[in-house]
Amino acid sequence: MKHLLQALCILCVSGAGIPAMAWDGFDAATADLVEIIPDAIPKRGDTVEIHFYEGDRRMSCTVENIIRNSRTIEVMVRDPDNATRILVMEGR
Repeated sequence: MKHLLQALCILCVSGAGIPAMAWDGFDAATADLVEIIPDAIPKRGDTVEIHFYEGDRRMSCTVENIIRNSRTIEVMVRDPDNATRILVMEGR
C-alpha cells in the first residue's frame, strides 16, 4: 500500500495526471487572455475549445483561417453565435 501511494504521488507531481496542455494568447478585439485546447496548431475546419480567463468561461469554436507571422500565429475562429474572432497566439 505504501508503494502504491508513493507511485500515485510521483505521477501527480510529474504532470502525468494532466490530460491536455493549452496554448496561450489573447483575443485581438478585446485583449482578453485566452488559451486554446489542445496545445497544437489547428487546421482549417478543426473544432477547438477556447478558455477565456476573463469570466472563466469556455466555448467551442470552428477554425476559419490560420495566419503565421514572425512571432505570433493568428487563429481566426467562428464562435457558436456565428461571430468571427481573431486569437493572437504565441508563435511556434
